[in-house]
Amino acid sequence: MASKRDNKTIGITIRFFTNDLPKKVGKKNDNVPFWTSGNVHLESNTEKGIRAQDELFHYLNDIHRAIREVMKKAKLVAVEDIAYSIRAEKRKNR
Repeated sequence: MASKRDNKTIGITIRFFTNDLPKKVGKKNDNVPFWTSGNVHLESNTEKGIRAQDELFHYLNDIHRAIREVMKKAKLVAVEDIAYSIRAEKRKNR
């Protein structure tokens, strides 16, 4: 039985590249290497009208910029004030 997918969230996946690297590294040859560059992927959400977006990053400190960029491309706005939903509901009912 398939479960119903929750469309009340926005999903972001961060992927790091591993191409052209050895399978294992380290003194005991037990560490898996990865590049500090990769891809930030914003998942689509048809219920909210959000289309999938992708943005490359080139170093670890660049990840936050890539996240902001995919959100900007998807026209998402972060809301930090918990009382915002209460005020929005009041405006909606006017």
